[in-house]
Amino acid sequence: MKADYLLLAQTGFAVLTILCLVFLSMGIKSTFLRMGLSPQKATQKTWVLTALLVGWLGVVSVLALTGFMGNFELAPLNMIPAILPPLIAVLLVTFHPKTQSFIDHLPAKGLLVLQVFRVPVEIFLWWLFLANALPARMTFEGTNWDVLSGLAGPVFATLCFGAGRHHHKLATIYNVLGLALLLNIVLNGILTLPTPFQAFHDAPGALIMTQFPVMVLPTFLVPLAYALHAFSLRKAWLARKHPSLSKMAS
Repeated sequence: MKADYLLLAQTGFAVLTILCLVFLSMGIKSTFLRMGLSPQKATQKTWVLTALLVGWLGVVSVLALTGFMGNFELAPLNMIPAILPPLIAVLLVTFHPKTQSFIDHLPAKGLLVLQVFRVPVEIFLWWLFLANALPARMTFEGTNWDVLSGLAGPVFATLCFGAGRHHHKLATIYNVLGLALLLNIVLNGILTLPTPFQAFHDAPGALIMTQFPVMVLPTFLVPLAYALHAFSLRKAWLARKHPSLSKMAS
C-alpha cells in the first residue's frame, strides 16, 4: 500500500502545532510562576496568551481556506497579514520594557530544547516533496539544512545550561547560526512563490505553504522558531545585567 505523503504531512503539521501550543502554554505558566505570580494569576494570564495564539491560528486558517493567502495577484498584500503580525509581536515581547521581566525568567535551557520541533517540520516538508507538492530545494535533499538547528537544540541546551552551567556565549553562537539557517529556508520559500520577486521556478512551486493546514508553517511554526532564538539572545544580553537572576532561570 502506497503511503499518502500529502495527508501524512498535513496531519503532521496540524498535530505538531497542537503539541507546540500545549508546551508553550506550560512554559508560559511556569515562567509566570517564576516571576512570583500566584497560581491563579499565572493560570489566568496563560489562558489569555493561549487564547491569543489560538485566535491567531483561526485568523490565518480563514485566510488560507478562503483562498486569500494563495491569491498572488494581490502579492505581496496576500502574505503581509500572515507574516507581519507575528514578527511585530515577537519584536515587542523581545524588546518592550514591560516584558523584560518575563524574558528574564524564561528557562534558558527550555528555549533551546524546544527548537527540536524543527526536526519533524523538516520530515513533513520532505513528505510534501515525495507527494510532489513541494520542490526538493525546500527540503534537506536540497538547500534546506534547518534540520540541523532542531537536532542541535537539545545538545546545546545540555552543553550550555546542563548540570548548572551558564554558557550564554555558546548559546548565542547556536542562536545566530540557527537564525541563519532559518533565514536561508525562508528566503528560499519566498523566492519560490509566484511573486514579482520569484527567482526559483522549480516545479511544483511552494503554493502548498498558503494552503490549510500547511500554512501553519510560515504563520506559526517559523515565528515560533525565530521567537525562541530572539528570546534566548535577549536573555543572554539581560544575563549580563542580572547574572544572579539568570542562574535562577536556566
